[in-house]
Amino acid sequence: MREMPLYRKRLRLVRGEGPYVWDSEGNRYLDLVAGIGVNVLGHAHPDWVAEMGAQMGKLVTAGPMFEHEERDEMLEELSRWVDYEYVYMGNSGTEAVEAAIKFARLYTGREEIVAMTNAFHGRTLGSLSATWKAKYRDGFGPLVPGFRHIPFNDVESAKEAVTDRTAAVIFEPVQGEGGIVPAKEEFVKTLRDVTEEKGALLIADEVQSGLRTGSFLAVEHYGVRPDIVTMGKGIGNGFPVSLTMTDIEIPRGKHGSTFGGNPLACKAVSVTLGILRREKLVEKAGEKFIEVKGGNVVTTRGRGLMVGIVLKKPAGKYVEELQKRGILVNTAGSRVIRLLPPLIIGDKLKYAREVIEDVLGES
Repeated sequence: MREMPLYRKRLRLVRGEGPYVWDSEGNRYLDLVAGIGVNVLGHAHPDWVAEMGAQMGKLVTAGPMFEHEERDEMLEELSRWVDYEYVYMGNSGTEAVEAAIKFARLYTGREEIVAMTNAFHGRTLGSLSATWKAKYRDGFGPLVPGFRHIPFNDVESAKEAVTDRTAAVIFEPVQGEGGIVPAKEEFVKTLRDVTEEKGALLIADEVQSGLRTGSFLAVEHYGVRPDIVTMGKGIGNGFPVSLTMTDIEIPRGKHGSTFGGNPLACKAVSVTLGILRREKLVEKAGEKFIEVKGGNVVTTRGRGLMVGIVLKKPAGKYVEELQKRGILVNTAGSRVIRLLPPLIIGDKLKYAREVIEDVLGES
């Protein structure tokens, strides 16, 4: 049997420690991909490994119909960061978005979902319907009906798009796959105003932007409280887990998951957030944004440790050259190099910038 060839493999990785990984030939790389923004504590963080190992020897799964202390610990830790009344636990970002869409339609009794151009919300059919680019959608139709897209950061379009037929507006405070593009303050506040006016819900997709911008949620920078927030990726430091947080109460039996909220997943969240809190890594991330310059650089955009380097030329050859220099990065679009380093990156980010600028300065 072979793995379905959905991805082009670049290296065979064998281990990781801190911000580094090693390949099968013994070469070391500074990992600025971090599992696509997942390993916020880096690789093999000793406290995380110890806690997760102990949990595996205690209780891994219990089924959602049973209570366990790991869920209680997770809820207590999560409450230190946000004050939503309810959280639904899934296993991936796309599941969190699917739950958000279902909750919005159930709560409002409406069908229409307004999303953004260049948005990426996942690959299952509901979240794919909210995703914009044709390359992700082609061949999978018919998609879920009731979705429409408006230009990201266009205030007037936002004012016109939301009507009394709209169940929810979903947006990313910083678009990830769309090229690391932050939302404008006026745009976010307009979305909040028009959804409240029309009785629609506002969904913030923080699967990629959560934890990385200097606050727990990137939307906090705008002084806006969404009705529903989705999180994933770094919330478990590499363990598959996602959150859908809201004040909306969903009736028993209307949604569920076999694996969501299992003891091991809950432990991953509580341990990850506990380490982030004690070491103040989320706050420090807001101070780490780097401006990258070079002859082939148009601009650098993003916030905190969510960085997009916009290039004059396709990014692929630069990604390959950086790998040869011991730096792992990936792309967000054909001309954007995306940096999603672990939050424990520290001063090594300065070294990474020097190498990146050297490569991007070459003709």
